[in-house]
Amino acid sequence: MSMLAPELTFGAPDTISNDQGYFGPETITWRIHSDVMAVVGGVRALFLQALEPRAFGGVQAHSRYREEPFGRLLRTAEYIGVISFGTKEEADRAASKVRAMHKALGLDVPELLLWVHNGFTDSLLDIAMRSGMNFSKADQDRYVKEQLIAAELIGLDPAICPSNVDELNAYYENKRHELVADKAVRESARFIFLPPMSKFFRYLTPSQIMWAIVVSLSFASLPRWVRKMYGDSWRGSTLAGPKFADASTNLTLKILRRMLLKLPNKAKKGPHVQAAEIRLKQKINLVF
Repeated sequence: MSMLAPELTFGAPDTISNDQGYFGPETITWRIHSDVMAVVGGVRALFLQALEPRAFGGVQAHSRYREEPFGRLLRTAEYIGVISFGTKEEADRAASKVRAMHKALGLDVPELLLWVHNGFTDSLLDIAMRSGMNFSKADQDRYVKEQLIAAELIGLDPAICPSNVDELNAYYENKRHELVADKAVRESARFIFLPPMSKFFRYLTPSQIMWAIVVSLSFASLPRWVRKMYGDSWRGSTLAGPKFADASTNLTLKILRRMLLKLPNKAKKGPHVQAAEIRLKQKINLVF
């Protein structure tokens, strides 16, 4: 899972393939990554990942996020969609492109790849739980373990990656002293909150309102110590205190998810999910 995933383009799904990919409908990964709230987790990961100086430096040096603020997010979402719901061939091809790009830019450093990988794993799981997907502790551990496949695809040795929630939490506890929220990091956070939009999208579509909701919930769902690092103006607390703010965030996430789940399938399911469902349904029809 990469902060700098390149443009990826894939054709129509192979409708007669027996390849259900690295993850199938029975996995926790499928359920979390296909959920309507996954985009909130993706943006949360960006706020979290920016605190690592070397990772942030790589983004500043090699990403065009200021020129195309939504391009980076869309390319990352595309990559996650391919490895989560595509065939193994598609996932391998996508991961190979990302590994090659990281190598060319000198970003194929295990510590940096691990930081980015854990950021997505932690954020997607956190938003899933807080928005009402009531996974057991065993299910949460299973999700973290399933993400070892994604880690290996991106070039990490699974042996150095957290394989359960406790190990993931311990990773952040040990990493906190290395993180920095300097002026440049805080400015990037403000840029995420207020990215440039064309007049058409800003005034004639609900894009600005929807983005404000997504990014505000993404930031508010960060751990309190992360929000504190970003500074008082970004803390997301209220006069009633941080506990009330966290409870309010959780309630809002649950309400938003319930509303979005009422949308038609074509609106609430991404293209990779829809393609995978068609592929797997036709595979079953061929078997029976």
